[in-house]
Amino acid sequence: MEQAEASLASLRDRVAALGRWSGGRVRIGVSPHAPYSVSGPLFRAVAAWSRSEHLPLAVHVAESEAELELVANSSGPFAEALRARGIPLPPASGHSPVAWMAENGVLSERTLCIHAVQVEPVDINRLADFGAAVAHCPLSNQAHRHGAAPLGAMLRAGIRVGIGTDSEVSVGQLDMLAEARAARSLARLSADAVIELCTLGGARALGLAAETGSLRLGKWGDCVVIRVNESGEESSPAELVLASSPMDVGLTCLGGRDVYRAL
Repeated sequence: MEQAEASLASLRDRVAALGRWSGGRVRIGVSPHAPYSVSGPLFRAVAAWSRSEHLPLAVHVAESEAELELVANSSGPFAEALRARGIPLPPASGHSPVAWMAENGVLSERTLCIHAVQVEPVDINRLADFGAAVAHCPLSNQAHRHGAAPLGAMLRAGIRVGIGTDSEVSVGQLDMLAEARAARSLARLSADAVIELCTLGGARALGLAAETGSLRLGKWGDCVVIRVNESGEESSPAELVLASSPMDVGLTCLGGRDVYRAL
């Protein structure tokens, strides 16, 4: 517990130091990494503090079978790695990572759960009940052979889901459209539905739907212009966008201001 208090104090100092950059479109959040790298006491402390400060919180959770084994049974590859480093193992909880997060006070409408692959129907219902959001990263999940997140079931449960890319370490090249195509095949979504997950869906997951995610009066005026290749067959605009790549991006605007132009 003493170590958790010291870690929280360090986090609070870092957030305070970064506060001078916060304002307008720049907002600070916290991200205790994952159940296999952050202890229960530290998760509880960070979650409680983030709530008191109204800070968004992002966590990697239920990504792999190894994480599930560690949290539920205090066994498996992660347990062996911790033991080899002389780090005490967490007690076996007998619960899934999502249930463990709930027990430690981590889940709320401000929580963004990254991955959420190893989830059962009861976990999906729990995420929905707490109002937590999910960042769905299908290509990262595939690259690490963690399985496929039940995207369709999460959407049917009313969970706010946005498409994510994880990191270049996981997928090499960050390509939101490739992620969207992968998500579409997993959940059998329409082109329009999966494009929404990349735009307004992502904004909802981040709690920013009132400010961005769609072109509406009063929002920030964020948009991307993509060159599309007309095929001989009739295709909807969403289908043509999904068939494109990062090389087809001609213009990116944030707040109505050009930040990238290749046109």
